[in-house]
Amino acid sequence: MTYLATTLFLLLCGALFSLWKHKKDCQHLSHQILELNKQNKANVAKKTQFLATASHDLQQPHQALGLFLASINTDDLNLETTSIIQKAKDAHSTTSKLLNQLLDISKLDTIEKPELKPIALHNLIHDIGMKFMPIAASYGVELRIRQRDAYAKTDAIQLERMLTNILLNAFRHAKKANVLLNIRRKTMHNETYWQIEVYDTGIGIPKDKQQLIFQEFTKLSKPTLSPTGLGLGLAIVKRLSDILGHPIGLRSQLGRGSCFYIDLKAITQPQKTFQEPVVDSVIRQRMKVIVINENAMLRDSLKTLLSSWGCQAKAFQSTTEALRYTKEESWSVDALIIDGTLESTRLNLNDLQDIRTLSRQDMPMILITKEVGSVFAKEAEAFGFTLLSHPIEANTLRDILGER
Repeated sequence: MTYLATTLFLLLCGALFSLWKHKKDCQHLSHQILELNKQNKANVAKKTQFLATASHDLQQPHQALGLFLASINTDDLNLETTSIIQKAKDAHSTTSKLLNQLLDISKLDTIEKPELKPIALHNLIHDIGMKFMPIAASYGVELRIRQRDAYAKTDAIQLERMLTNILLNAFRHAKKANVLLNIRRKTMHNETYWQIEVYDTGIGIPKDKQQLIFQEFTKLSKPTLSPTGLGLGLAIVKRLSDILGHPIGLRSQLGRGSCFYIDLKAITQPQKTFQEPVVDSVIRQRMKVIVINENAMLRDSLKTLLSSWGCQAKAFQSTTEALRYTKEESWSVDALIIDGTLESTRLNLNDLQDIRTLSRQDMPMILITKEVGSVFAKEAEAFGFTLLSHPIEANTLRDILGER
């Protein structure tokens, strides 16, 4: 009995010692993990501070450079010098976008979780789609929208920001084909979700690269239409996904395109009635608008956008065609929207004066151009045009049309 008791005692002591050692090891490991987390957070904070400081410090001389470039008068310069100055302006515009991206990603590290409020997702999707149709057309892409009544709690501004980055990414990789913005109902873990999807018909993403695409400074390919960028667009989407609590994902197949999606937990339609948008002067007047643009897709997208606002829009390839229609149909025009990047047909101010004479002398006239400071743009501005730079903002366009 004494031998057995001694053996059991020794076994018990060994077991207790093992438990004590295991506990010590766990405590040591836990301490190491905490230290690594602290170090990681410190590194992230340093990186964030560096990006914010560097971007801010670079912006000041960069802004001064832009002002110097803008002050150069190219009227008396030869074509070669003018071309060099224009290339410098283009490079300045590109670096401005990159600096803004750096500031955006640095700010997201310090943003607090916003208050999520019930919204009608279908209204948001419609507004985003209408805003981005002209932008999609500028990439040679047809944007289609498919929606249904859907409600969820979110921050509308940040959700739109997520979709903006996803859409722009899709436009760059859609190979001048189609992009679909869609809302789909799905069930996960016995709960209902709304999945907002952006399909593109691009080259697709390999399976082993699909998680990398959401990391900072990741560019798996160099899109032909937009070769510049830091690869931060989808990283911003991932940060906002974590902040809002809206999971994101990707389905993709090489050679057939990709689908980026955002999941939002569905809610029932709130009892509070959503306020209907104020009917502005554009819709009340049923404005007759002429669109002149050589690019068929851009013409159609602008016409679609205007029609969604209640306008009666007619689209033409040239000022000559627009004037002929105005005369033949006795169509009194309320507004003109013209793309100033016409190449094969020159903008004819005499034709426009005749259209204005047959219609409203005080009609809103909008010229969309890449060169707002060119001699041609200044002539158009003196004629009465409001100048807008590419890419146009739908809300800005709507405000100008509603002014008069």
